[in-house]
Amino acid sequence: MQLNTNATGLRQLPDGVEVTTEENGQPRTYRADAVVVALPPRLAAHSLRFEPALPAAVQAAQQQMPTWMSHSMKSLVTYETPFWRGQGWSGFAVSQQGPLTEMHDASPPEGGPGVLFGFFAGPHPLRSASLAVREAAVVAQLVRVFGPAAAHPLAYQELDWTREPYTSTPADEAPPLSVPLQGPPELRAPLWQARLIWAGAETASSEWGRLDGAVEAGERAATQVLAGAGSKA
Repeated sequence: MQLNTNATGLRQLPDGVEVTTEENGQPRTYRADAVVVALPPRLAAHSLRFEPALPAAVQAAQQQMPTWMSHSMKSLVTYETPFWRGQGWSGFAVSQQGPLTEMHDASPPEGGPGVLFGFFAGPHPLRSASLAVREAAVVAQLVRVFGPAAAHPLAYQELDWTREPYTSTPADEAPPLSVPLQGPPELRAPLWQARLIWAGAETASSEWGRLDGAVEAGERAATQVLAGAGSKA
């Protein structure tokens, strides 16, 4: 395992794959018998150089496949206790007014703290506002939904996934027009004589983008790696 290492390119060799990386600002290369690319397909196309270039159908599949929730911005608000449960409420809510379009209870099953999280609407103007302005707007919304007890959180945290370079690309900023049911078959078929293998939740044939899909894709990739190793032995 190499930490603080950014993969930048993959090159097919007669008997393996050369991996180009950048470690603490310094270039370095590794050689492997096979490589599993588990980045979201669109991010892999954006951040990795493939030599030779991938087939046109594979490149198109990469570009067209959105990354699960990469357009979203998530807010998490912590309270001393999950006070809404005492009122018989689940902590789940949806809103057409926002700024959060949906809210969920993320508290422990028993005891505290109380935690509510939600997602900003994709194009909401508050996403470009200051942290303080967003926090005030979110807390005000939670007060409207859950009552005065929501006015005094212990902490407010947030993350805009569109600003995470190891998750999203510029093409991921807009919400997808539709959510795929499964990844395209082009991103499940090995390439480079079975030395380039795809994995990741966005390549799954079921439960696309979710944890179960990631597990499925990992198991498939492991099977393909082992099958390739056996055929070359």
